[in-house]
Amino acid sequence: MPARHAALVRLGGLAAGLGSLLVVFAVAGLVGTDTVREWSASAGVLAPLAFVLIGGVLGAMLVPGAGLAAAAGLLFGAVGGALVSLPSAVLSAVLAQRFSARAGGSALDEVAGPRLQALTSFARRRGFSAVVIQRLLPVVPDGPLSHAFGVAGVRTRDIALGTAVASGPRALSYAALGANATDLTGPHALAAIALNVITGVFGLGLAWMVLRRERLRIEAMRSRAPQEEAEGTAEIPHRRPYPRDHVPALGTGLRPSRGTHVDRDDGPA
Repeated sequence: MPARHAALVRLGGLAAGLGSLLVVFAVAGLVGTDTVREWSASAGVLAPLAFVLIGGVLGAMLVPGAGLAAAAGLLFGAVGGALVSLPSAVLSAVLAQRFSARAGGSALDEVAGPRLQALTSFARRRGFSAVVIQRLLPVVPDGPLSHAFGVAGVRTRDIALGTAVASGPRALSYAALGANATDLTGPHALAAIALNVITGVFGLGLAWMVLRRERLRIEAMRSRAPQEEAEGTAEIPHRRPYPRDHVPALGTGLRPSRGTHVDRDDGPA
């Protein structure tokens, strides 16, 4: 089987599996907030730890993170819900990244075109920045993108740190909405919505700045390439690969050792 065909089959299988999970959990709502609360509350005093573990696994299985954070707010309050939602989101991101990195392997490199290669290269070089931007962007789900980061080859450290740094505002926002689910027009719920909007606007601005800087970097590299190539070609005749008193052995490209006599045919006297 050709490498490209095998890569397409591998990525197609991964996409089909993740799509099935998305339909079952995100669309059909097989596991709701009430179920998560019941599972966590049954752990008693260990309920916060239980929520982190349960939420981490469910998030990697594409249960919406907003619903999980809202369930944490209902169970632990706004601040407490945010404090357990954040490590749960980090665990979820790492599990998703590791799973898809294993399942996808290097398949993406086999099928990616120029644009996708550029995006993948950026994500690998600046993984932390890519994760932070994605976590701050509005209406961009974390779960599927965590799997995409794994397929793209983003490092586990980058996705863990990026999620820990950037997921806090949204965790607090959704936990506060969950804690105030009975009064979504009250001041606390409205403040949570405002925090969500501000986070999204900041994410859009940060994405614009980073992408603009990346575009300028690529344009600068492209403009320097012909000049560097021309300069390199111009310097070739002036380079001396060996000292003046040494002559490379003909046909080998190697320099004779010191003291080796080399006959020269300087032509007719």
